[in-house]
Amino acid sequence: MVGFRKLWDRQGAQARTSARALYADLATAALNAPLYEQGAARDTFEGRAAMITANATLVMWRLKRIDTPLARKIAERLNGLVLDGFDAAYRELGVGDSSIARKVRKLAEIHYGLGKALTEALNMPQSDRIGSVTDCVKRNAVSQDSKASLLAAYLLHNAGRFEAVEDDDVLAGKLAWTLPGAD
Repeated sequence: MVGFRKLWDRQGAQARTSARALYADLATAALNAPLYEQGAARDTFEGRAAMITANATLVMWRLKRIDTPLARKIAERLNGLVLDGFDAAYRELGVGDSSIARKVRKLAEIHYGLGKALTEALNMPQSDRIGSVTDCVKRNAVSQDSKASLLAAYLLHNAGRFEAVEDDDVLAGKLAWTLPGAD
């Protein structure tokens, strides 16, 4: 029994460490100024939250392809960090305690809906993926309508890069985000 407990604790620690690293990187990438300057993302609180969700969805989509208990644990912890980040962002804005739960719940609903829609678009055959991701971005008002293809290109660029990353590196929290044409 002790051996199992040590293995379980080690996986829990690795999941926490990896989820934190993945969250820090995806949050930094989601707030990348050129995405907002070009209009690929909406420069509002909700737009920034949507970018966090879109980036988190890419990471969770990649983790789901690994399909191990550790990958599922990392995805679960990552999702918790995203929702905690929404809560912290509202608190930084000075939103009162009485309304934070309602506002975070609304953002969580948007998070899950956008995440599901974007995952479905990413799971389309390669030939249909760009159109599906672009439509998803437009439908969910993540970017300006005329700039949805820019955001889709960004998301698909990173999704392609993540597909090429070794599973062990993903599980270790090592994913590098770039803008299309910057690598």
